[in-house]
Amino acid sequence: MNFDVAVIGGGHAGIEAANAAWKMGMKTAMLVFDKKSIGRMSCNPAIGGVGRGQMVRDIDAMGGLMGHLADQAGIMFRMLNASKGPAIWGYRAQCDMDLYSKLAQAALQNLSGLQIIEGEATQLEREKDSWKIMVQSGLQIFCKAAVIASGTFLSSKMFTGLDKSSIGGRIDEPSSDLLALSLRKLGLRTRRLKTGTPSRIDYNSVDFSKCEAQSGDIEPRAFSSKSDAANLRNNAKCYITKTTKETHRILEAAFDRSPIFKGKIQGLGPRYCPNIEDKIQRFADKESHQLFLEPETENAHRIYLNGFHSSLPEEVQIEAMRTIPGLENAHVLQIGYDVEYDAINATDLHTTLECKKYPGLYFAGQVCGTSGYEEAASQGIIAGINAALKIKGKEPFLLSRADSYIGVLLDDITAMEWNEPYRMLTSRAEYRLFLRADNAEQRLCEKAYNAGILTEDEWKNYTQEKSRIDEAKKILSETSGAPEQIAQVLTSGNPITERAKWLSVLKRPGIKAEDFFALACPQVPLTRKEKQHILSEELYSGFFIRAAEEIANQQKMANFRIPQNFDYSKVNTLSIEARQKLSAAMPLTLGAAAKIAGVRAGDTAVLRRIFSTLPLCHCF
Repeated sequence: MNFDVAVIGGGHAGIEAANAAWKMGMKTAMLVFDKKSIGRMSCNPAIGGVGRGQMVRDIDAMGGLMGHLADQAGIMFRMLNASKGPAIWGYRAQCDMDLYSKLAQAALQNLSGLQIIEGEATQLEREKDSWKIMVQSGLQIFCKAAVIASGTFLSSKMFTGLDKSSIGGRIDEPSSDLLALSLRKLGLRTRRLKTGTPSRIDYNSVDFSKCEAQSGDIEPRAFSSKSDAANLRNNAKCYITKTTKETHRILEAAFDRSPIFKGKIQGLGPRYCPNIEDKIQRFADKESHQLFLEPETENAHRIYLNGFHSSLPEEVQIEAMRTIPGLENAHVLQIGYDVEYDAINATDLHTTLECKKYPGLYFAGQVCGTSGYEEAASQGIIAGINAALKIKGKEPFLLSRADSYIGVLLDDITAMEWNEPYRMLTSRAEYRLFLRADNAEQRLCEKAYNAGILTEDEWKNYTQEKSRIDEAKKILSETSGAPEQIAQVLTSGNPITERAKWLSVLKRPGIKAEDFFALACPQVPLTRKEKQHILSEELYSGFFIRAAEEIANQQKMANFRIPQNFDYSKVNTLSIEARQKLSAAMPLTLGAAAKIAGVRAGDTAVLRRIFSTLPLCHCF
């Protein structure tokens, strides 16, 4: 069977990769163990969060699926950090995990010409300018570009206690050992990492009266521009409880039965999502740790015990669990476990997620050493876009730290070696005041449209939104309000005693957005998101003016292309170390070159002078 792009894996990375390649006109195949596993939320039944919510908005602005799927499957929507500045707001949706998976499957099945194939990839071989994927059934798939989105399934093993381990990357699903072996035979470096998932509890066995209830926002916000916030389902509740001293005592007494502490699990897990036993050891001074009881579906038959994932024996987990308020009679439907798996070293990839050693081979998701659905989906859309552009013979699609959280992610994982799964945090983005959820379209739509990933309808929606925003800002910059009018839209701060342009009023804290636009600009039918965007732009305008030159320079470096196969050894003005490091890394851009250890500022200046005189080097 012959395809342009073949995607191995149907998780969140695989979904976005297949959708992106298909939208760009590629004959695309997706190879999965089981079609019903596509889009499975194998861990937390939620999308978004602080930093991660911004990435979902970025994906949506580039024509991806995750945001719209989350809106359709969501059962509770909350804006995290809502009391703080909009730059660090975190869109989050608790989802019906079964519905999310069904919607993802339907979305892909509705893509005419996208072929979903069931089977296990056992071998990957390079054949001239294409790739051959061997399937366990004997089927052979030939493709011009391959995207490996294998999640946690490469040589994977699950642990619950020292004596109970099994082969697999997820409960009741196998490990992909032969594909892992094939990648190692190609000379790709791998490392062992770990993730985990907590127990699932019967909803009817929980005493919620002992827990703190947490509801969704009164006026929920949608992730996607394609969704209508008025149609969001928002009736589910989450609950908060805490571990106790007795919980800790029981867990500590069993540390000698922990696969982590006894060395059976070699891989490191996510720093910011540790096992409960790891938390207790690392934070020995804390008497309790907060836990979240989250419904996995709208009917709430199963509760996800967020914050209590563990690799300790089943009987220990259950005994400890029943010392937690509300869980005294908890009936466990599925015990928690850890998964150890192979991941590649993402420093062997370009920021396009193409393998430096093997053109046309891309990786995306947890196989690249990241954690989280959102990080995976972000990589998937980038890999899918770039695989398609590679086949078309066009310039790659590059994102920088200055234009998106996804750009931060790509830069971080390909420039630095991580010995633990990478998680996106707002603190990783130096331009986070600019990389807000409300301006994702303004940052990325035009770039995505020029690359060919946005449909004409998606582009039209963006241009209409931009037109409304521009019209409103023009009116606000040309008209003014009297002091008594301005007082009606301010909730705090010193009163204004003179007439002021409405646009300048937005720079003040404590603006009631709905009241403001109803009074100052009623003639433009702005959406809630568009109003928030205008308000945030003005609120942070001082920062942007100060940082504009730095951001422009960063973007220019990130987009300054280096010719393929450039011979650094012939540039005597570079240090010997720089020549060696650059020859090994073969960076795509000057920005990537500048991040290589051993490449000094003087070396970067030399490269810039050389490349600016070559016809193949350009910014785009």
